[in-house]
Amino acid sequence: MTNLKRWLPQLLLAITLPFLAVPTAKSTERALPCSHEGRFHQLPEGLDVDSANRIWCWMKRELGAPLALSPPPVFVGPLGSNNYSVFVFPTAQTPDNAFSIEIGSNTMRYEDPLFVLWALGHELAHVLFTLRPYGFVEQMTYPRISAFTQHCDPEFRRITRGAADVIWNIFHSSQQRSRMFALDRERYGRECAFLSNTIRQQKGS
Repeated sequence: MTNLKRWLPQLLLAITLPFLAVPTAKSTERALPCSHEGRFHQLPEGLDVDSANRIWCWMKRELGAPLALSPPPVFVGPLGSNNYSVFVFPTAQTPDNAFSIEIGSNTMRYEDPLFVLWALGHELAHVLFTLRPYGFVEQMTYPRISAFTQHCDPEFRRITRGAADVIWNIFHSSQQRSRMFALDRERYGRECAFLSNTIRQQKGS
């Protein structure tokens, strides 16, 4: 009887542990409501699939995109020194371009993984803003779009800054979030000032 009393708590714990794990799984599913077919299932090494899916799902919900909308393929390749990542899409001039995202090889090699995630999120925002005028239905080709135009859209900047918050909610790295916000403020702030001056000059001519 003494031995039974000694082992009874451990037996009860072993029996109840599987049931305790179920609410955690359900909680995770509720936190990521986007359907299975609308998620990343594979990404280049160094990119966290779960975190990328959380960013993609959050963006779709914010912009009213179908939750089953699949993300574009993501590749890694050499880019110019000024580019961390790029969104590639077919136009009338370049119809063979694949609708995809490319992360710079140097970005993957030298940047913090959280910053790389944010670079991916930035390009995912371009994807959604490009698809939105077409009801989020992929087209054969798209008109050529100046990145400045989207970068300077206040809603676009809200979404990309929101991606930094999604990453912070997962990893709690204030240092990386501050860097993301600083890049958004400085680099794209300069772009928008340039665009504004260009438009003003064109109107004055």
